[in-house]
Amino acid sequence: MNTFSLPRSLLIVSLLLLLSACNDAAITQVAAPAPHVVEIIKEIDIVPEMAFIGRTEATEDVSLRAQVEGVLLKRHFTGGDDVEAGDLLFEIDATPYNTEVNQQKASLKHAQSAYKIAKNRWQRGQKLINTGAISELDIDELTASMNQTESDVAIKQAYLDNALLNLSYTKIMAPISGRISRSKVSTGDLITANNLELATLVQLDPIWVNFQIPEKTLTKARKEFTDGLTVDTDDLTATINLSDTLDYPHTGKIDFIDNRIDQSTGTLAIRAIFINPKASLLPGQYTKLSLAMPHEEKIVVISQSAVQEEQQGRFVLVVNEENKIEKRMVKLGARYDVRWEVINGLKLGEKIVVEGLQKVRVGIVVETTEQTETPFASKNEK
Repeated sequence: MNTFSLPRSLLIVSLLLLLSACNDAAITQVAAPAPHVVEIIKEIDIVPEMAFIGRTEATEDVSLRAQVEGVLLKRHFTGGDDVEAGDLLFEIDATPYNTEVNQQKASLKHAQSAYKIAKNRWQRGQKLINTGAISELDIDELTASMNQTESDVAIKQAYLDNALLNLSYTKIMAPISGRISRSKVSTGDLITANNLELATLVQLDPIWVNFQIPEKTLTKARKEFTDGLTVDTDDLTATINLSDTLDYPHTGKIDFIDNRIDQSTGTLAIRAIFINPKASLLPGQYTKLSLAMPHEEKIVVISQSAVQEEQQGRFVLVVNEENKIEKRMVKLGARYDVRWEVINGLKLGEKIVVEGLQKVRVGIVVETTEQTETPFASKNEK
């Protein structure tokens, strides 16, 4: 029995070692690297844009003030109302102005009567001068009297016109259509002429958006965006964002460019105009304004998910021709939705890892599978 114990033990050990080796081989085969999702560097066509911070301004902004003094009898609106041009807004006590009008009418009538008498006398004198019944001196006096009374009529008419004008000022009308503020005076207040602001009235449709372009940005835009092309401001399209998630539905046009750089700020003032039919934009509102150029250009882009950052800057993981991972520092430009413009550091056709970045390290060999679709792809991409 003992003579067979050792060989059997050796046989069992040998079988165990053989099975272990097979298991190791199987484990090694299972642990083969899984494919990593990569993106191939490519170009897309985009419409170049420049973004600025703008502020809205009413195209008409009226400060309503009284032009005559008097007691405020009535206010014909509620603050925040939309009013039409010609609507009655405030009514001042017109009693003293009606009295003045009546006095001037009487005075004018008296002057007209005096002129009529003087003119009749002059006409009779003209008939008598040839008969010698009156002298030339008498004719001169009749002529002077007629001219004087005629001047008095003109003066009295001017006084009446002024009285009628002051009477009209007792009714304060809306000079434009727009939205009125709350009243700063109450019924019964004594209103002084051209002193107190009664309310403000703004025109909301259309509306302006003012913004400034730094001088350096202006020079860069002329060089990079126009690329030697002549760009008419009528060809530029302006869009605005009310917030990160809300775009204004209407596009605008540039309607004013200042004629000089502001020396204190180093910026050029520009203004865009937008229709505002629902009054969703109000004066004084900050917005993000973008200017789109009238031509397309090609740029190199990568997915934002591929970009990592460290103290030295931003980098991506590139799969080289040997399918090894290498780290590449990149310089990036503007963002286009989920993509980032590449200024330098990558070439067309190269592959970068976009998924599973935590599972790879520099120098290892990987299998790759190309990303077929970019989630939330840029609206500029074709």
